[in-house]
Amino acid sequence: MKKKSIFITLMGLILQSGSLLNAQQLNPSGICYVEVNNNNILNAGAYKLQTSGKYLFDVVNIFAANINYDTSRGRAYLYSNNNVTKVLTNADTYIKPLQQKGMKVVLTILGNHQGAGICNFPTREAAKDFALQLANTVNTYGLDGIDFDDEYSEYGNNGTGQPNDSSFIMLVQELRALLPNKIISFYYYGPAASKLSWNGYRAGDNINYSWNASYGSFSVPNVPPLTKAQLSPAAVWLGNTSNTTTTSLAKQTKDGGYGLFLWYDLKGTSQTSQLSSGTQTLYGEQTVLNGTLQSWTQGTSCDAPIGLYTSNLTGTSVKLNWSAVGTNTYDIDYKPASATTWTSVATAVSGTSTTISGLTANTDYDWRIRTNCSVKSTYMFAPRFNSGGGATPTGSYALSLDGSTTSGTAGNMNVSGSALSFEGWIKPSSFKSASPYISSIMGTEVGDNNSALLRLGDGNLANNKLQFVVSINNVQQKLASATALNANTWYHVAATYDGATMKLYINGVLDASKAQTGSINSNGAFNVGYSYDISRNFNGNIDEVRVWKRALSQTEISQNMCGVSTPASSLAAYWKFNEGTGTSVQDSSGNGMSLTLTGTNASSWVTDVPCPSTQKSARAVTAQKISGQMMAKDQIKLYPNPVSKSSPLSISVPDGYNRGKLTIYSFSGSVVDTKVLSAGDNQYDISRLSIGNYIIQFESQDGSLKQSEKLMVK
Repeated sequence: MKKKSIFITLMGLILQSGSLLNAQQLNPSGICYVEVNNNNILNAGAYKLQTSGKYLFDVVNIFAANINYDTSRGRAYLYSNNNVTKVLTNADTYIKPLQQKGMKVVLTILGNHQGAGICNFPTREAAKDFALQLANTVNTYGLDGIDFDDEYSEYGNNGTGQPNDSSFIMLVQELRALLPNKIISFYYYGPAASKLSWNGYRAGDNINYSWNASYGSFSVPNVPPLTKAQLSPAAVWLGNTSNTTTTSLAKQTKDGGYGLFLWYDLKGTSQTSQLSSGTQTLYGEQTVLNGTLQSWTQGTSCDAPIGLYTSNLTGTSVKLNWSAVGTNTYDIDYKPASATTWTSVATAVSGTSTTISGLTANTDYDWRIRTNCSVKSTYMFAPRFNSGGGATPTGSYALSLDGSTTSGTAGNMNVSGSALSFEGWIKPSSFKSASPYISSIMGTEVGDNNSALLRLGDGNLANNKLQFVVSINNVQQKLASATALNANTWYHVAATYDGATMKLYINGVLDASKAQTGSINSNGAFNVGYSYDISRNFNGNIDEVRVWKRALSQTEISQNMCGVSTPASSLAAYWKFNEGTGTSVQDSSGNGMSLTLTGTNASSWVTDVPCPSTQKSARAVTAQKISGQMMAKDQIKLYPNPVSKSSPLSISVPDGYNRGKLTIYSFSGSVVDTKVLSAGDNQYDISRLSIGNYIIQFESQDGSLKQSEKLMVK
C-alpha cells in the first residue's frame, strides 16, 4: 500500500501569527488523517477521552488534494478528485461540524504522477501562483491550513523540471504571506526533506509543524528552527501499527517532551482499542466513542476547467478563457486582489470564454471558475492578472536596476558556437566612476576562457562606451563602440558575431566592427545587469532583452527593435519585462529561461519604456531617430525628476498639444490628481503629493499623444 502523509498540531504553539489552536487541546496534540476516498471525515469528531470528555483530535486532515500540471499553459494547478470535491463543496456538512467542536480542518497537497510538485517550481512567480491557488481554496471553503506531502510527483514528467533548492522555500514563503494566521505543515519525506534551506532562508521559518514519515517508528524530523513542541517523531497507522508499538511510541513521545502525536487513516469502524493503547500512556485515559460512526458514499466526478488565461486587456475590460469540460456550463467570479468578496461574472454560461467590464485600470484581479455537472466542481483559481490601461498601458513596462543590489539571472545558458547576437534597450542612469568602470548589461563570465557579454566600460575604456566580449581560443576578444552614450537616454544596443566579424550596433546603426575568427566558448550562469561582482551592476532601465544563437543582420536589428514574433529561429531567450510586478520575468522564446530577479520591489517596475507599445512598427521607430537617438520633441518633459517636495515641478508640453489632460496616479493605480495643461512650461505644486513614486499620464485633446512617465517625489 502507498505511503500516506500525516498531519499534526500542537497545543499553545505561537508562530509569528500567534496561537493556532484553542487552549482546550491535548498535550501532546492529537492529529488525525482521514482518507476521504474511503471514509467519512465526520468520524474524527466521534472520539473522546473517557474521563475528561475532551475530543481526541485537535486537527483533522483531508487526505488528499493533488498538485497537477496543465501542459497547455505550463502551470501547476490544484486538483480535487470526486471525494475531496464532495467534502469541500459541502463544507457546512463535513467541515464546519468538526470546527464547531474545536478542531482544525486542514487540506493535504500531494503529487499526482504528472511531474508537478512542491520542489520544482522554476520561478518565484510560479510558486506564488500555486500559493495563491491554495490560499484562495482555504479562504473559499473555510479551511484552517495546508499540509505538504512531497510524494508521487514523478518530477520530470510532461517536460517539467527536477527538484531545485529554492522551490519549496519560495512556496512556503509566499503561502505564509497570504495566510499569516493559518497552519502550514510538512510531512518529512521526499526531495523537500533535503531542500529546507536556500540562500540563507529556511523553510521552517514559515512552517508550523512537521512529523515523522515512517509509520510504526520513532524518528525526529530535522526542520530548523522547529522545536520539540512543533514536532511528532511518532507515527501510528491505525490498523497496521500494533497496539504494543503504539504504546511504546506514546511513551517515547511523552518522555521526550514532544508536542504532537499523529494518527493516520481513521476508518469507519471503531478504533477505540488501538487509540486507547496510545491515549492511556499519553493522557492517562481510555478513548471512547461519542456518537455513531458514519458511512461514506463516493462523490460524483465533476472536474473544474483548466487552460485558464486572460486576453484583450483594455484597462476596464478583459476576456477570460478556459478549456471546455465536456458539454457542461460554468460559473465564473472575479474580485480585486485586495478584496475578500467575489463578484459573479456569469452563472451556467457555456462556451470557453466570457468578457467582463467595469474594471479599474492598473489593478490586480483574481478570477475563478467551476463546472456545473449534476453537482458542482470545486473552484479552479486562475493566474492573477493586471487590468492594464490607464496610467500604465498593458505590456508597457521596463525594469529599473539600481546599480548595486538589483539584477536578474536565468541560470545556466550555453551559447557556445560560431555565431551569437545580444540585443536590448538600455537607459543608463549613471556610469561607474571607479575601477574597473564596468556596468554589466547581459551575458556570462565564468572566466577569460568562458564568457560572452555586453557591457559598458572597462579598465582602459570610457565608462559610457559599449563593449562586446567573447571568449575565443581561451582569450577574451573585445570590441568597443565608437559612440559614447548619454545618461537618461534610451538606446537600442546590439552585438553580433558570425564567425568572421564582431559588430556593435546602436539604435540599429552599425557603430563598430572587428575581424575575428574562431568558436565562442560560453557556458554558465547568464545574468542581466550583473556579472560575478555587484560592483559591476548596471544602473538604469532595461527592456526587450534577447539572446540569439545566430548573427542578426542590420536589417533584422533595425526593423525589430521593439519586438519580434515568436517562435523565432535560433532565439535562445527573450525577456520582454512586461510583467509589471513580481520577482521573475517570463522567457518568451519558449525555451524556459525565466529570469529570476534579485533585490527588486514594486518600484523596480517602471512605465518609462523605449517603445510606447510592443506592437509599434519598426518603421515608426526608425522615423523617430535623429543622429542615432530617439526624438523627444513631441513628448512632454518633467523636470526635475526626482523632485523634492520643497521644489516646483515643471511640466513642458509641446506646441500643438494645448489643453491636454494630466492625470497623476499612485503606484497602486488610484487617481491622485487631474489637471488641464497649456502648451509650454507648466508649474505644478508638488507639495500636495506625499513622498513616493507616481505615474504621470498626459493625453492630448485629440488622443494623438498618450504618454506615461514615472515621477519620484523625495
